[in-house]
Amino acid sequence: MQVVKKALIALFVIWFAFVLFMPKRNLYYKLEQELALQGIKINENKIEEGLFTFEIDDAVIYIKGIALIHVKKASFFSLLFYNNLHVREINIDKSLASMLPTSLDELTLSYAIWSPRYVMVSAHGAFGAFDGKIDLLEHKVHLDFSKIVSSGKWKHQLKKGKKGLFYEKSF
Repeated sequence: MQVVKKALIALFVIWFAFVLFMPKRNLYYKLEQELALQGIKINENKIEEGLFTFEIDDAVIYIKGIALIHVKKASFFSLLFYNNLHVREINIDKSLASMLPTSLDELTLSYAIWSPRYVMVSAHGAFGAFDGKIDLLEHKVHLDFSKIVSSGKWKHQLKKGKKGLFYEKSF
């Protein structure tokens, strides 16, 4: 029993040290390099590292040189087996108003190793709210809209299902 207890303590210490000393800033810069290959550039105002978190303030996302997305704050939380990205105050360029809502108050993406196939998504804003998932194996996004407040041009992309309106797209 003592051997098992010591092994569990050793595993916990190794996990904690790995998360604590993980080069979060370097991983972020590597992500920026990979996105740059796709024509996506992130210009952030401030970067902060925490024990389990990595935060970006006042970011502008450029796609093919055009500033399309403005983000007030993005927080990434990682325990290695559970990861969460929480983004606040997202404003999307008005030129995309026919395809999607142009502002979100909050967006959350969550991934856990006990459900490796899916990334869970939830968001709310002036348009209403939705919850859904991204299926990584089937390359499909499914979003269920629980409330729709505004009647934007993007609403024609939603389909009616048993539970209400939903959006589904393959990528």
